[in-house]
Amino acid sequence: MVQTGRKKGYNRTGKRIFVLTRSFILLFALSVLITPFKALAQDATVVKAEGVAGKAEDAAEVKRKAIDRALEGAVAEALKELAKKEGIAGLGPINKETLSAPRSYVLNYHVISEGWITHMEPTPVPDSAPEDDRTAPQMGVELYHIWIEASVDNEALRAAIGRAAQGEGTYPMTLNILDVTDYGAFKGLVSALERIALIKELSYNSFYRGKVTLTARSYAPNAALAERIAKELPEGFVVFPSGQAIIIRPAPRHLE
Repeated sequence: MVQTGRKKGYNRTGKRIFVLTRSFILLFALSVLITPFKALAQDATVVKAEGVAGKAEDAAEVKRKAIDRALEGAVAEALKELAKKEGIAGLGPINKETLSAPRSYVLNYHVISEGWITHMEPTPVPDSAPEDDRTAPQMGVELYHIWIEASVDNEALRAAIGRAAQGEGTYPMTLNILDVTDYGAFKGLVSALERIALIKELSYNSFYRGKVTLTARSYAPNAALAERIAKELPEGFVVFPSGQAIIIRPAPRHLE
């Protein structure tokens, strides 16, 4: 139990510390965060995609196939954007998982336009065509097209990236956030860290006045991770590796 005022208390390592009343306000605010941290707001990428299907006796089945292909395209595009942001190459294993069940990653979608189009140019026959008609591109093929706008869950995509990277192992990570006494600013930093797919199991470790320590596992070593964090931080903060830890603090001009 942490005591308020100027009474003596103990941190989790057993060392005696003095906890000031003003510091307790920030500590109380931090205590409402769940460990590991939960996302403070839904994070999604909105993309447009097209799906195509060939004729079939069941019109509902044709539309379902076209929508499924549009959802696959939306998830693939959102994953590409996220991977580019994270600096991740080689999406084969991740694509295999996400595209096998695209609806698991789509929060919602709506149809922009749909209808049958007759293609007079040579057109590759869609997968829904009979086997004996799939030997070569055809002309005059009527295909059902559907265009959608979808919101893809970035948190679910990050989890998929994490699962794909598990075979490569993780690194223990310590994050020291220095000179941040405003809870809103601290919350913004946590939100930025949660958006990084290379970080997993982010949790609160200890608190001193002017220093908050977080721990996590990382799919990248410290130097590479610090570079990735720098791209996500709110304006006015700097980040750099320091030994086995990573330091985040306000830029010098913001300390004045």
